[in-house]
Amino acid sequence: MKNKILFLSSLIIFASLPAGAELTVDDVSSREYLMNHGYAEATADIVELSKSAVNGNKADLPIYHKYDNKPLIYKWIDKAFIYLDPALDNGRFMREDTKFSPSVDDL
Repeated sequence: MKNKILFLSSLIIFASLPAGAELTVDDVSSREYLMNHGYAEATADIVELSKSAVNGNKADLPIYHKYDNKPLIYKWIDKAFIYLDPALDNGRFMREDTKFSPSVDDL
């Protein structure tokens, strides 16, 4: 009987303790959290850009630093390949000036 009461009281005490796993919105939408939970880098970039747009801050993504330490000739050659194949990454992820009407610049 004494063991049952001890077991029941310990069960009630453990059930009433709060869980220490508190996650905030900032934690769940952080780049590190998303990457650790299997999301792609592009998804983490989109979340960071969306958060920065809502808050009015400028996002500093790793893709923006792709050409920081590259020589000028490398940049020119890369831009030529990007011109020939628009599917290549040009380092302007979600920063393109999207125009919804055709113009001469589209040619």
